[in-house]
Amino acid sequence: MEARITFLLKKSGEEGLTVAEEKELTAFFRDEANRELFNSAAAAWQEEISGDEAVNPVTWEPVLQHILLADKPGNTPVKVVYRKWWQYAAAVMFIVAASGAWFLLQHKSPTTPAVPEVAAGIAPGTNKAVLQLSNGKTIVLSDAQNGVVGQQGNAQVVKTDNGVLAYQRGTAAAGNTVEYNTMITPRGGQFRIVLQDGSTVWLNAASSLKYPVEFNGAERVVELTGEAYFEVAARPGQPFRVKSKGQEVLVLGTHFNINAYPDEAMTATTLLTGRVKVSGAGYTGVLQPGEQIQQQENSHWQLLKNVDTETVMAWKNGYFSFNNANIVTVMRQLARWYDVNVIFETKNTAQAFMGEIPRSVSLEKALEILKFSDIHYVITGRTIKIVD
Repeated sequence: MEARITFLLKKSGEEGLTVAEEKELTAFFRDEANRELFNSAAAAWQEEISGDEAVNPVTWEPVLQHILLADKPGNTPVKVVYRKWWQYAAAVMFIVAASGAWFLLQHKSPTTPAVPEVAAGIAPGTNKAVLQLSNGKTIVLSDAQNGVVGQQGNAQVVKTDNGVLAYQRGTAAAGNTVEYNTMITPRGGQFRIVLQDGSTVWLNAASSLKYPVEFNGAERVVELTGEAYFEVAARPGQPFRVKSKGQEVLVLGTHFNINAYPDEAMTATTLLTGRVKVSGAGYTGVLQPGEQIQQQENSHWQLLKNVDTETVMAWKNGYFSFNNANIVTVMRQLARWYDVNVIFETKNTAQAFMGEIPRSVSLEKALEILKFSDIHYVITGRTIKIVD
């Protein structure tokens, strides 16, 4: 078996695989029990090519970062360009195996894409946000010390040791006046908040959440712009509503994600656990776990079943995940996280991308990964030009 896998790995780099051979290799990579055999095959391949040009870590590191998602029915992985790919593959496989990840690489002929000049040092986003209080006062949370940062009504606003904002209800009786706070994450920022009812919200970059300091009414209502993941605390008799771009989501106690950026062509609500009712112009429906409802700008609604929730939740879990996304979609996500502007000076925007990039890497490293997919770019300051 080891000899067979070594043969297939070598053939994939030198001349390409048949359809049957690709299926065989894919099935092998999906089986965790094959990890040791995989390491042995990689080592054997490395020994076989040891007389070739030495492996250059600078060259294969971006390849390592471009670990593709496991193939799924109906998905076509992006074709990736590699320079002398087979010279680096064994070293890449060793690192990938050691890090606990599997990969399957599809590739074109081993040509060398142009290497643009890259400005140094555009760091990824961090935990930062601005809290706007009911009286108009603002608090920059990344600058605030841990502990009580404000008093709103009968609730203390506390920044915890792990960088979470929490509302802790006091002992006094609740008042009749409803006070609202708004958390705003800038481009290049994200933050987590625990509301007064115990519900937790993860807010993605360039987003905002408006919410009452205390939930004293018949319903719990918040307003979202951008993207957020919700873990709603169950309160029988006091439903939770999220109002966002063109829709309203009603919950009793569940986990779900809403992507409702103003600059995106659609709004997507994805349910992980529980049940939610989504309503908007021309649509009302109840989602089951694993379903996603999409609303296009023309108010067309589409219900998707068995969606890849790991891809949806990638941003919360620390990485970008692209599933047949075009370069415009990819760059919108990068622009929000790295706080950069993107200009397209190419009409080649239809190529589909499928893969993952850690959100912890620098912008330059993320773009290096895209470069291996035949994407060319120039960075000037905080502006990226995508060129032919």
